[in-house]
Amino acid sequence: MKYAKLKTRHDDLEQEVLNALREEIEKSKEVSDHMDTKVLNVNEELAIINGELTFMDDNGHHYGIYSECSLEDLIDILSKI
Repeated sequence: MKYAKLKTRHDDLEQEVLNALREEIEKSKEVSDHMDTKVLNVNEELAIINGELTFMDDNGHHYGIYSECSLEDLIDILSKI
């Protein structure tokens, strides 16, 4: 398979980005307005809920990480920290 390595490289990058976001949330001093958990404030709150990276809107509704943004958007979030 000529391009199989591309998928592997993408998956590796995705995992690196998700791990970095988790690390940033864990060391964050910001706390959610909706739950007793640490967050990154990036237009919405980004938190680890039930082991998953999750966005919370102004009303506290939860959204999956990829319902709100792409891998490139997640990299942009990290770049602004």
